[in-house]
Amino acid sequence: MTNTNSLPKYLYSLDVLRGVAALVVVLVHWRYFLDVDVSIPFRMEEQPFYNVLGVFYNYGWLAVDLFFSLSGFVFYWLYADAIASNKVSGFNFFVMRFSRLYPLHFATFIFVSVGQVFVYLKTGSVFAFENLDHLYAVLNVFMMSSWLFNNEHSFNGPAWSLSVEALLYILFFLVCLTFKRRYLTAVCMAIIGLVLIQIASDMGRGVFSFFVGGLVFWGYSKITGSKYLKPIAVMLTVTAIFLTYLVYADFKDPFFFDLVGGALSAVMPAAQQSLIPGIIFRLSKYSITALVFPSVILMFALLEAWRGTLGKRRSFLFDNRYSVYLLHFPLQFLFYVIAVALGVYLQI
Repeated sequence: MTNTNSLPKYLYSLDVLRGVAALVVVLVHWRYFLDVDVSIPFRMEEQPFYNVLGVFYNYGWLAVDLFFSLSGFVFYWLYADAIASNKVSGFNFFVMRFSRLYPLHFATFIFVSVGQVFVYLKTGSVFAFENLDHLYAVLNVFMMSSWLFNNEHSFNGPAWSLSVEALLYILFFLVCLTFKRRYLTAVCMAIIGLVLIQIASDMGRGVFSFFVGGLVFWGYSKITGSKYLKPIAVMLTVTAIFLTYLVYADFKDPFFFDLVGGALSAVMPAAQQSLIPGIIFRLSKYSITALVFPSVILMFALLEAWRGTLGKRRSFLFDNRYSVYLLHFPLQFLFYVIAVALGVYLQI
């Protein structure tokens, strides 16, 4: 059991990190403004300010994985012991979680549904996401749209991650309630997530990242309770900065990920044709999720434990991160609906 009494009551830096991740996702999704012919490939390198923002265009989709990892960290911190000791019941846990997410999720679902009908009647096509049938409508209402073995997003498309998050709430609660060695179980769940990435990448990304976040909290709780907090925080800061720079440098001049992929190909030429070696191949693609994000999360958490507070003055800017994430596509869609109503059609 983790001694949560010795841990800070709040980590403002993680709020800032989640807020930044939400803004990165918004930046990635600006492309939905364009009425792009699906027969013409979307070219990242031709987008505005690519020299500056290219790293976000290419890797920004992984910001959702950062969300999942942060959720894993926070949930293991705030709820794991309470669930295991029956201080928080299943009813209270799920009411607390879904009362925060579901009302806005449902409202955006209704808005996008009505708007898509209007757009279809005006143009004969829909905006951005084409999976708008009755099955996906039911799945969206019950926050289960990404529980199938596909990656077809629908209605308020970015809400797919909330569907995965809802599933993660259930898995997390069961793990904490059922297994005494919940961190060992988290290792097993992260491995299961890697396997799932092969066949259902949305769920796999969520499971892997969430339970990696839980393991990061385990490391955090051990380090903060030791006398080596400051030197470890310094070393981890250097490591996290180096790994982040490595990702940015690789975007500018691909080397590291190509090297990893090439080495794996040389050792296992048939890796992509089989499941288990294929998981190893995924590690090069998701090394950002497996290495960079955990290092950055742990770095901020340790620095805040060391300093007392970090990012407190700026954290209020990101208090509505769930609203930013859920509302950004409906707001884009609103501008598109207005353009359609005025007879203005967006073209590249």
